[in-house]
Amino acid sequence: MWTALLSKELRECGLVAGLALLVQIHLLSEGMGLPLVSVMSYGRQNEIPFLGSGRDTSFLIVAIVLAAVLGLQQTVWESWRQTTLLLLHRPWPRSRIFLGKLAAGGLLLLAVCAVPLLVYSLWAATPGTHASPFAWSMTEPWWRAVVAAGVCYLGAFLTGLRPARWLGSRTWPLLTAVLLACLLLYGVTWWPLAYAGLVALAGWYVASILETARLREYP
Repeated sequence: MWTALLSKELRECGLVAGLALLVQIHLLSEGMGLPLVSVMSYGRQNEIPFLGSGRDTSFLIVAIVLAAVLGLQQTVWESWRQTTLLLLHRPWPRSRIFLGKLAAGGLLLLAVCAVPLLVYSLWAATPGTHASPFAWSMTEPWWRAVVAAGVCYLGAFLTGLRPARWLGSRTWPLLTAVLLACLLLYGVTWWPLAYAGLVALAGWYVASILETARLREYP
């Protein structure tokens, strides 16, 4: 069951994730002096990895946009195509179905954001690759951005799953997720508190998603 569900979700969301991955690879490889597309390069010389380039903002924007698109694609798009009904009519508990969908979305988000970031971090930590100082603590805000994007993904998923008719009341989980994630990303300087807040927020969203899926009436 898990294999089939994960395969389906990864296949259907792979195109969007692949495009976002290309953008992230270009952004980070450009910081390494190896941009995928030279005409799109900012041309910055002697850039200090992870500091002062504005690349962290671009990285975060791509991550949040991908998170929102993935969450809505797995809910609103599937509901419009009525593929959700096919899943729900199978002899599987709803909780497992939606946990499988969340697992697939989380894996794609990690593949697009965490993997390129890890490669960039290892490159920056390798002696001789650049003439700037490096400490692993410099990467912490970037990893926090990955977790914040995960919270935004859960907010988008809950937004697409909720049966509310009014646009304002339906989109509040996504808007709240983005607002609170950015607050914990930029407004909390003590990183243990920021991560604790993000994890607690993610747990609340997962519980809300499972409860909404359990109570929602489908045709």
